[in-house]
Amino acid sequence: MKNKVLLLISGLFIFYGCRGSRPALIPEISPPLVQEEVCTWSGHLAGDILFPCAGGVGWVDAAGKIVTWDAEKKTVAAVFELSFPVTAPPFRQGDLLVLKDQVSDHLLVFDLAELKMKFESRNMRMGQILAVDRDCLVYLDGEHLAIHLWEKPVGIFRILEQVEKFFSCHFFPDRILILGREHLFTFWKASGKFQQVPLPLPAVSAFFCDGEHIYYGDAQRHLVKFSLAKNRQVWKMKLGQILERQPFVFAGCIVANPADNNVLQLNGRGSVRWWLALQSTMRFDLLSMSDNLAAFLMNREIKFINLGQKQVTVFKSQGLPVSKPLVFGHDLYFMLQEGESYKLQRVGNYYGIEVELDPVKVKWTGQSVQFSIQSRNLLKPSIDCVISDPAGQTVFSKRAVAAERFSLVWIPVQPGKFTIKVTAKGLNRKADAEVSFQVLDPQKMIPGFYLHF
Repeated sequence: MKNKVLLLISGLFIFYGCRGSRPALIPEISPPLVQEEVCTWSGHLAGDILFPCAGGVGWVDAAGKIVTWDAEKKTVAAVFELSFPVTAPPFRQGDLLVLKDQVSDHLLVFDLAELKMKFESRNMRMGQILAVDRDCLVYLDGEHLAIHLWEKPVGIFRILEQVEKFFSCHFFPDRILILGREHLFTFWKASGKFQQVPLPLPAVSAFFCDGEHIYYGDAQRHLVKFSLAKNRQVWKMKLGQILERQPFVFAGCIVANPADNNVLQLNGRGSVRWWLALQSTMRFDLLSMSDNLAAFLMNREIKFINLGQKQVTVFKSQGLPVSKPLVFGHDLYFMLQEGESYKLQRVGNYYGIEVELDPVKVKWTGQSVQFSIQSRNLLKPSIDCVISDPAGQTVFSKRAVAAERFSLVWIPVQPGKFTIKVTAKGLNRKADAEVSFQVLDPQKMIPGFYLHF
C-alpha cells in the first residue's frame, strides 16, 4: 500500500512539474489608454455604421463603395463597388449588409464575411428594413409586415392587418420571432404562416433571445422575461426609468441600460447583482468587448465597465464621433469628421516602449549618463538598446528580456550629439523609441555658455 501511495505522489509531481506555464496575457483595457488616428477617408459616409470587413474596419461610401481599412497592412481601399449610389442609411445584422438606393428602388444584400452579393432586387418597394438573415429579409411594405424568402419561387409573405410598431427579430433555423408593440409574432418558414401571442404589457424596446426566453422593456418601466415554450411572462422587474435600449447577456448575466443612464447587472431570476450610475447621457448603445462593456457618453467620456471585477476605467475622447463605434479586436473604432475628410480613430491600450533620461540637463564627458527603459503592454518583450555617436557608430549596446522598468548607465568619452535607439519585440507586437542628447566637454569653453558655482 505504501509503495502505491509513493507511486501516486511521484506521478502527480511529474504531471505538475511537466506542465507548461500559462502564457501571460495583456488585459483588454490596461491603462495608459490612447486615442490615435489610423487612417483618413475623403469620401462621404452613407449612414453612420462601421463593421468588420476583410481583416479590418469597413464603412460604406455614399458613391456606392464598401471601403475597408486593413488592420495589418495599415492601408485603406474599396473592396466592392456597387452599380448604384447608396442614398438610404445602410442596415447591418451580423455579417450581412443591406444597401439601398431610394431613387431607383434598387436593393442589395452583401455578405461581409464572403465579400460577395447574396441578393439583389429592383422595384420591390421595400420600406424600413427590420432584419436580415442568409435566406430572407424582414421589412415593412407600407404599414404591413413582410418577409421575403428570396430562395423560394413565391417568397413574399405578409401580415395583412396593420400593426402599430415593430422592434426587432430573432432567427431560428425553422422560424422567425418578431416583436411588435402588442404581440410577439412567429413566422414558420416551412408553411409560410404567422402565429401571434399577446404580450402582458406593450413593449417599448428591442428584445434579446437566449433560445428559450426573450427579455424586453415594457411600457410600465419593467424588464420582462417571457417564456417562448409557455407563451407567458416568467417575471418582471421594476426599473427606475423606461427601458428602450435592447437588453443583452454579458458574462453570464443580463444587462439592462434604462433611460436613467444606469447599468444594471441581473441574474436569471431578475435580482440585481450590481449597478453603476454613468453620470452622463448615453450617446450610443453599450458595446460588448471581451472583458468589458464600453459606454460612450455625451460628455465625451468612454467608460470601460468590467462587470466581473466591478471596476470602471474612464477615458476622455477627443471629439464627438460621427459614426457608431465598433469593437474590433480589443479596441474601439469610430469616425471623426474634419472638414471634408473622415478620420478613423482607435481607442485602446498603448503599446510601445518608453526611454527616459535622467533629469540632469547638462551631460559631460567622463560622467555617467543614466536612462531607464519601460515597455507598455508588450508581451514578454526582448529589448535591444543601442547608443550611436554623431558619426552613427555604435558606442554602447545592451540586450535584455524584461517587462518591467529597468535602468542603464553609460559613460561618454567624447562630446557630441548621441542617440539612444530602443527596439522591443513582444509576442503581440513590435515597438521602437528614440531619444537624443548632447554631451559637452568641460575642458572646452563654449561661447555664450557660463558655469556658475
